Order: sequence, then structure tokens, then C-alpha cells
Amino acid sequence: MREAEQVLVQDFLAALQAATGSELIDQKDEVAFDDRQRLDALLRVRMPNHPDIVPIAVEAEDATYPRDARRLVEFLKAFNAQGTHDRPPAAPVVVANYLTGTARDVLRECGVNYFEASSGTLFFRFGTWLIDIERPSKRALDRKIGSVFTGAREQVVHALLMHWHRAGARAWLAGNELANLAETSAFTVSKTLQELEKHEWVEATGTGPSQRRRLKNPAGLLDAWGDEWMRRARSEPRTRWYTYAGGRGGIVDRMLEKLENRQGWAISGTAAANARVPHLTAVDRVLVIVPPGLSLPWAEGMALEPADKGSNITFVERTGTSLQFLDEQAERPKSRFASPFIQYLDLLDGVGRNKELAREYRSQIFKLEERDHD
Repeated sequence: MREAEQVLVQDFLAALQAATGSELIDQKDEVAFDDRQRLDALLRVRMPNHPDIVPIAVEAEDATYPRDARRLVEFLKAFNAQGTHDRPPAAPVVVANYLTGTARDVLRECGVNYFEASSGTLFFRFGTWLIDIERPSKRALDRKIGSVFTGAREQVVHALLMHWHRAGARAWLAGNELANLAETSAFTVSKTLQELEKHEWVEATGTGPSQRRRLKNPAGLLDAWGDEWMRRARSEPRTRWYTYAGGRGGIVDRMLEKLENRQGWAISGTAAANARVPHLTAVDRVLVIVPPGLSLPWAEGMALEPADKGSNITFVERTGTSLQFLDEQAERPKSRFASPFIQYLDLLDGVGRNKELAREYRSQIFKLEERDHD
């Protein structure tokens, strides 16, 4: 067992002792079983008010994703299946520096205990004992997950969701097809899909050049993207403006007139969502994606008035993913509306009735249930 794994095992033991007052009787490392496999550590612990010594089977990992969690469940089951009179079944435990939330859920559902060293989270159930100490994960793994939703990788995520939205849940596609759809390299697609598979958002079939993938858990992927989108939105350059908007088309048509002959823009948020699913809510403001550094020049060129209060236009400066898969409405020639996924993500800001609208939009457009912890 490597030094890093030894440290994780000792950290778990210290946390268990602090929570229960238990005592370590002995510890065996690299316990062989099944002629091929080795368990990282087998502990024998005396628990207060428990007549027998409790065996604990511990497997250590650096970072554990859902796919890793399922593999570890099977590994620990296999270890206990090899139990003898001298080695009765042990309480299974996964210890890791970082555990994703879904990995924790998988372990709980399968009856496997866990300890996350970076946060001190401990779940341990044995006999009449139940220790459930839940603490937020440290940002290190969150940053790693968040990296999937940046730059060209985010374009791959967007393209994958759009393919699912257009073709349905059974639609498989090859890596080169996804690269063309995302307008990025095959290397970026491969690295992104590998990360998505760890979270079980994507599944694969075949091998080598014939390998194809499809979206397995669109709701989970969209939720994770939404979390990262809202975190990032807090630092986006945004400016607020006002212009008179009379006429039947209101603020949307007014802005389409002003944006004509300009490049690199799209309408998103409430106005775009209402255009796709009419009458979900009244529209009295519009969110416009504009190129970086052009908010002020464009506002001046359109004769917009600065308005911290009472604004009906918000400019947000973006490139890349936000401008993928734009829609032009037939009744509004030369219009440029953000893709349905960008529209949904922008509704998560909760402004006005946006939270309610996001729920309705998610159900009507994507046919997805609202996330449980929304």
C-alpha cells in the first residue's frame, strides 16, 4: 500500500475513533484474496458497548466518481464473499481524498461506508451504530468538475446535449461526429467524454474507431452545468440599459431592430424562452449576449440610456458556447436567439419569475423533471 493510501486509512481511523471512542486492536495491510486481488487494509476494532471485535475492510482512493464507486462496491463485496471462519464478513469502507456527491449516494445505496479526508465527511453504519457527519467537499474536486464546463470542453457538453435534444435518448454518435458538431478537436472531445463517463453522465459502446457514445443522464449533466454556470455568472461583465419599447413586439423587436447588421450577439433569458414557449410569462426585459468589450460602444451606438434601476436591457459579454446553435424565428427574420440550453441556464439567475419559468421550460422543452435539491 502506498504512503498516500496509508495516510487515508489512518485519517479514517482517527475520525472513527473521535466519533465513536473505538479502539484499534490490529491492522493488516495488502490483504490478499481471490488469488489475484488485495485489500488495502483490514482493521479489527473494538467498539464501545459491542461484545465482539468489529472487522473493517478499507479500500483507499484519491478521488472517487460514481463509476469508481460502483467498482469499489463490487470489489468489497468480492472480498467479503471470500470470508472464512477465521475472517468473517467485514464492514466495508471506501476512504478517499475526494468523493463526488453522486459517488456518496452510490455507496450509501449499496450499503458501503465512506470517509472523505479533505472535508471530514464520515458515514459509518454497523449494528446499532450510525455515524453520519456530512460536510461540504473542498473546492479542489469542484474545480476539476468545473473544468468540464470551460472553453472548448463546454462546447462539447453543449453539443452533446443538443444532439440528445434533437435525436432522442437512443441516439449514439461517434467522436468525430461530436467534434464536428462541437466545432472542436477530436482530442478535446475524447478528454471531455472520458471525464463525463466518470460521472456516469455518458455511456459508451464498442471499442477503438467503432466506439460510439450517448448521453445517459441528461438531467445530471444539465444540473452540474447549471451549478457551474451560476457560479461563473457572478463575475460576468454585465451592464444595464433602458430604451423605450412600444409596439406589438415590445422590447424584443425593438432590440432586434437595433442589433441588425451587428455580429456576435444573441438574445437569451426570459425573452428568448418566451419566444420558444409563448405566454409562459410576460416579457418586459431582454438579456443580450454581446462580444467582450463592446457593451459601452454598442449601447452608445444604439442610443441606450444607462439604468441601474428600471432597466429593460441587460448586456452580458460572452463568446464561445453561448453563441452555439442559434435559432432564427421564421416570424422574426434575422433574429438570433440563444440555444434552448443557454436560455435555460440564463433563467437560473432567479430574477423576477425566472426560477418558476426555468422549471416550466425544463419540463416542456427538455421533458426533464426538476432536480430534487433545487
